[in-house]
Formats: sequence, C-alpha cells, structure tokens
Amino acid sequence: MSTVQKILSPEEIATQSPVHVPHLRLPDRRYVFAARAERLRSLAGGHAMADFLLFMAKVADQQQKMLDNISGVMLPKTELLAQCREHGMPPLNPQTLPREQVWCDLLRRMLRDLAEQTEGPLKARIQKLEGERDALYEAQASKLLAGIMFGLDLGDAPLIAAALQVYWTHLATTLGVDEFPPIDVPNLCPCCGQRPVASITRIGAQESGFRFLHCSLCAAEWHMVRIKCVACDSTKGIHYQSIDDGRPGTQHAVKAECCDECDSYLKIVYQDRDPHVDPVADDLASLALDLMVNDTLGKTGFGVNLMLLHGPGTDDRDGGGG
Repeated sequence: MSTVQKILSPEEIATQSPVHVPHLRLPDRRYVFAARAERLRSLAGGHAMADFLLFMAKVADQQQKMLDNISGVMLPKTELLAQCREHGMPPLNPQTLPREQVWCDLLRRMLRDLAEQTEGPLKARIQKLEGERDALYEAQASKLLAGIMFGLDLGDAPLIAAALQVYWTHLATTLGVDEFPPIDVPNLCPCCGQRPVASITRIGAQESGFRFLHCSLCAAEWHMVRIKCVACDSTKGIHYQSIDDGRPGTQHAVKAECCDECDSYLKIVYQDRDPHVDPVADDLASLALDLMVNDTLGKTGFGVNLMLLHGPGTDDRDGGGG
C-alpha cells in the first residue's frame, strides 16, 4: 500500500514548526571577531589563499580588540528609533545615520597595530592609509556603504570596512534586539539595511535547522525560511552547488543556493556539518565556488563580503577627499 506525502512550502514548514524561532540574533560581542579570526586560521591550512586568510585573521583580531575598547559613540535618538519602528525601516541605515568621528580614530589605531604585524609592500600600504585624513576615510566609507565601486580603492576597502564593521556591531549590540523589529524588505538587515554576506543554518535548542541571513556590516542575523531565493523570494528552481571538499555530497559545509528564476545565488553554510563555520570566513575561503557558479552557471551573487570586493574600483584614490 503506497502513501502520498504532500511537499510543504517553506512558509508552511515555518508556520507548522512548534519551535519559536527568533526573527533576529545579535552577535555576542565578546567573541564575534575572535571566533572569526580562529576560523580563518583553521581554513588557511593548505589553502591556495592562505596568506590572505591569515592576514584577514589578523584584521579580525584587531576588530575584536577595537570592539572590546570602543567608546564615545552616540546612539540614535529615541525619536528616530520610534519613527523607524513605525515605518518598518532599519534604524542603523548608513545612508541616514550620521557617523561619529570616533570610527576614524578606531581605524587609525587598528592600522597602527596591523602595521607592526606586517612587512614589505603590505606594511607600506597600511602605513600610507594610516596617515590619511578623515576626509578620505569618510569619502571611501560613503562609497563602500552605498555599494559604489567607481572610485573606491579596492585594496584599502577591506581595512576601512573592518573599522565600519566594528562601529556598526557596537551600535547594534548596544541597542539590543528589542530595537530591531522586522522591516518591510526581508532580504536586508533589519538593523542596518545592508545585504547579507551569506546565510547559515544553525544548531541549538531553539534554532536547530533554521536559516538566518548574516549581515555583511553589523553581523546581525535574521531568520528566513529555507529553500527560498533570498534575492527574488521565489521557491521555484532552487538548487545547490558545492565544491568537492572530501566529504560526501550531502555533507558539504558550504554550498551556493542558486535560483533559476532570477539567476542569482547566495552561499549557505551549515553549522550541523561543521560547528565552527563562520559566514564571512567561509565565504572568503570558498572563492572557487563563486568562480564556478559565475562561470559555469552564469549566476550573479546576491551577497556582499566587505572583506573582498570586486568591481571597477581604483588604486589611486580618485574617490578620496584628501
């Protein structure tokens, strides 16, 4: 005797789940960048991009140090928070939230420490950036946060982004979850309105098997049902691609979730297959997967990793204000 089983949609799965899934997870500021640094170092072993991953680990170490000691940042006014809640807008949107000058000081301190740990051309580049004026930092930050590649120095962008990530992570974690209800655009961060870098399926009593999108700027994570295109909201034509990492096909810890409806993709990392995955670190270490999905399938990435930007940037700082 055969039985017919109905295939549920992602929305039906979510509504039938007896577990209350939080719509938002804020990072633990005690470990967020330290854990990323550790993951980057573990991924660097035998990797073709080992030097880059190890340098990014040093950057993450400095980010944790800066976050542990940040001060002098004014929080958004109560009126702004209330207005954003009423209209379903992210209160920490970089396009509307003025930046405090402290982020420039934070960047300089981070660069000084990094320069002491590097040598050669990289050290010279870091020292040159450390000597620039606030006007250049602000001009480059505005381009980076608006997704404008023209005039953006792609070599310096990850260092500038690192300071901005610390600044916005501090804001989000200081305000707390209650200040960030869901917004009207489900594929953007409800805290700062930025795109995700990747998604992650988590383990844990209340979150096991559920997917969260990981913000590229403030490291917040917000819930989105699985098997659904993050870019266009479609549940049709979803399929997954992976690079052989020595595991069985069903156990890859990093995959690209591809959508044939809009020809986009977003990486997904699985904590149940590797409890140490980090969306930012594992995205950087799986660049070969991007190349395969781009070149073979013609898909365009929806995610943004501020530590490795691509586009018509410049190395002569023509976008700067200094």
